[in-house]
Amino acid sequence: MSYFSFRVLFICIFFPPVLYVFSVQGLEQYLQNKRTKQVQSTTIQEFDAVYSGRYSITEEISTNLERYAREDKLRSLGVITKIVVSTKNGKLLYPQYYEEKDIDFDKKTEFDTGSSELFNYIRIAQENFRILNEGLIVSVDVEVRHNSWLTNSILILYIFSSILILYGYYKKRAREWVVKAEDEQKRIEAISANLTESEKSLQELSQKEQDYISKIQSLTTDREKLRSDITLLMDEVELQKKKSLEIDEILDEMERLEEQASKNIALREDKEREIIQLKEEIDQLEMTGKQGAKKRKKDMDSIKKRFSVIYKNLNFHDRAIEGYSLLPQDFQLKAEEMIHRLNEDDSLVTVKRKVFGKKGKLNIFEAIFSYSGRIYFRKKDNNRMEIVAIGTKNTQEQDIAFMEGIS
Repeated sequence: MSYFSFRVLFICIFFPPVLYVFSVQGLEQYLQNKRTKQVQSTTIQEFDAVYSGRYSITEEISTNLERYAREDKLRSLGVITKIVVSTKNGKLLYPQYYEEKDIDFDKKTEFDTGSSELFNYIRIAQENFRILNEGLIVSVDVEVRHNSWLTNSILILYIFSSILILYGYYKKRAREWVVKAEDEQKRIEAISANLTESEKSLQELSQKEQDYISKIQSLTTDREKLRSDITLLMDEVELQKKKSLEIDEILDEMERLEEQASKNIALREDKEREIIQLKEEIDQLEMTGKQGAKKRKKDMDSIKKRFSVIYKNLNFHDRAIEGYSLLPQDFQLKAEEMIHRLNEDDSLVTVKRKVFGKKGKLNIFEAIFSYSGRIYFRKKDNNRMEIVAIGTKNTQEQDIAFMEGIS
């Protein structure tokens, strides 16, 4: 895995305690609001008994609130509820505390006489009525203790949620890494295959280069030999001039020797042109070798596909596609103009000649473009025109040799 997000790790570590603190505070506020309403409705329930003096208001409040505290199910989970009930004058009614001067409003108090008991009820009722008229202040404070069952459960919930988020992110990154590794492996395998193919093509080009170099060396030797022969012939001419006594014989001999010399010079020039042509082919092969066999094949496939779509009235031989791909860009434009004319109407194309081979005529025509460009075409049995080869004057001999092989 290339990297693991620090932001996700920070969130998963930092947020659980933060959410825990805010959750506990929110829970305390919620319980405080809820229990304030419950306590206010629970504080006094027996109003008839309070107004008749059977219970003191302090006793009624204590009895109800203590029962409420006993029935509190959240106390065992760590929720502590503190309740304070007082009058507006500040007298504390709950929780209770007693002083010597306070009146004991115990409902179980017994009196010696019936008149004393009735008097006591009246005093209690008066006191209760006074306190209720004065008004009660109920204060509820809820505290959720830390390290309790409830708070620990909240914290564990957030921790496990954080762990699940972290685990999910880890699984996602792991899957992405596996997919990326597989893509990288496929790309490496494709590059290795391309490299192997390119190395094989370079070896073939190197072998061809060595063959051409050998041919050039052989042609260079022939050229030197021809120069020596010309020198000898010239020497012989001079010698014959000196030996000849008759002018006619001298002139005839000189004419013969000059003709021979011209033939040798023409042969030398042909050899030199062949050497230049071989050098151009070597340069062309080196250029195509650098571009790579794969790119050349891709370019040829693209050209063949484009020609088959645009020029539906023509067939293209692979030799023609290859020759077209090796032309310079300006030659390609002129060649495609010629192809367009052949596709529309072959009568628009001026035929230079019909190609002749060693065995006689070939049913192939030659047309010229851009002075040195050559295009060879023929008509098939189905009256469709086929472009057999495309090249230049430098590749003319190779193209004709190829066409003799397919005729």
